[in-house]
Amino acid sequence: MNKLIDRFNAVPLTQKILVLFLAMAGILALFFVGLYQPTTEEIEELKREASSLEREENRLMEIRESQAEMEAQLQELNQQLQIAREKLPESAEIPNLLQRVYNQAKTAGLTIEHFQRNSEVTQTDYIEIPVSMELTGTFDEVANFFFFVGRMTRIINIQDLTLHRQESGLTPDGQLSVSAQATTFRWNPDSAP
Repeated sequence: MNKLIDRFNAVPLTQKILVLFLAMAGILALFFVGLYQPTTEEIEELKREASSLEREENRLMEIRESQAEMEAQLQELNQQLQIAREKLPESAEIPNLLQRVYNQAKTAGLTIEHFQRNSEVTQTDYIEIPVSMELTGTFDEVANFFFFVGRMTRIINIQDLTLHRQESGLTPDGQLSVSAQATTFRWNPDSAP
């Protein structure tokens, strides 16, 4: 070992400094190539990945927001569809409808003389269901009946309205005889979607 130290001491100082700088440069090169450069590349890759993940997160948040909006719109459309189905059902539901109209007439104070379902009339998207009716009552009762029918959920049109004042003896008693045609509608299942 002493020989090695003696040989090292025999080397001129400039060569020692040069060897020291070369050793330091080699260590620095090994550090740069072995540790610093791979770590820097990994950091850059992680930054790109983080940026990509942020963009993906933003896109997913936009999708979540639009999904909530779409669900709200879908719920609103379902409610509108339910209302439309109540107004224009797929089945005639005439017994139920007649009972409701009958109840409206009784609520208004009218006497129902006659209810008769007539033949259906098929249109492109719907089917008309006409019902002939004759009612008796005062003008206010008739007006209230038409008001109540107009407020029903189901679409009912009153047309061909004829009013006659009934008389008892020589003085009119204020009673009206009303004949009209109530038309309701149902969806035509044969129509195009």
